[in-house]
Amino acid sequence: MFERFGIFGKYKGIQCWDTIDKLVQHLQAKHKTIYLDSASCHDFPQERYGIEIVERSQMAKQIDVALVVGGDGTFLDVARSIVDQHIPIMGINLGRLGFLTDISPQDMLSSLDEIIEGIYESEERNLIRVTIYKDDEKLFDQLAFNDVVIHKTDSPRMIEFETFVDQRFLNSQRSDGMIISTPTGSTAYALSAGGPILDPSLDVLSLVSINPHTMSTRPYVVSGSSIIELRPHRDHCHGSANIICDGQISYTISAGYHTHVTRHKHFLKMLHPKGHDHFELLRAKLRWGDKL
Repeated sequence: MFERFGIFGKYKGIQCWDTIDKLVQHLQAKHKTIYLDSASCHDFPQERYGIEIVERSQMAKQIDVALVVGGDGTFLDVARSIVDQHIPIMGINLGRLGFLTDISPQDMLSSLDEIIEGIYESEERNLIRVTIYKDDEKLFDQLAFNDVVIHKTDSPRMIEFETFVDQRFLNSQRSDGMIISTPTGSTAYALSAGGPILDPSLDVLSLVSINPHTMSTRPYVVSGSSIIELRPHRDHCHGSANIICDGQISYTISAGYHTHVTRHKHFLKMLHPKGHDHFELLRAKLRWGDKL
């Protein structure tokens, strides 16, 4: 039974206050405890309801479930911050596409009531951990729920790098970069770059090159337990590249840096209304059901 709810909103979220207001009133009417995320809800008029605003670092220790009000970008940010506390998460969509925040504001109260009563679908999704080293010194350590991207900087020149899987050499390529994607992220940047759509129940990672120099460079799928390593080519000393997690966290690398990508040790539990069908979501978002 869920009794303590944490609400997370969009960082520039004045437009989501009405939705959060409805959630708060509904949960208080059911005598539930509510906490607001300080990072994204500090401007919400919480004094009207006597709700405590909690620092993000402490939020997961005090709640039973996370409610994310926003778009998929908001969801990604919250997912990374709560996954290690094993807090289930539910997304209410105020964005445009909503593969992750799949509950509409119109349906959120009825869906929330069902979840409170224990009527829901749940699934676990894998995340990836990204670490960057130079001369055995760890310089960067972050999580990604959708993907990690190695991408050229503003230079028009392609980048050159080598890819290793479980310490075995896979290939060397010249391209604009590469996307390493979870199944969750397979419908994001990786899809637009020509990668495969992966069923979210799979524990795999996909490697999708961005505008490769040769047509023989194709998407490749590896086990989720694989260790992937990216090394800028040793002759690639004239420039740099960016490592970007979920399009939100970045780090600049150059020759001599090694980037390791592995599955994170914890999975994220997502909650959906009863009868949730991922295929139905794909048809709706990708318009597969449209008649030509």
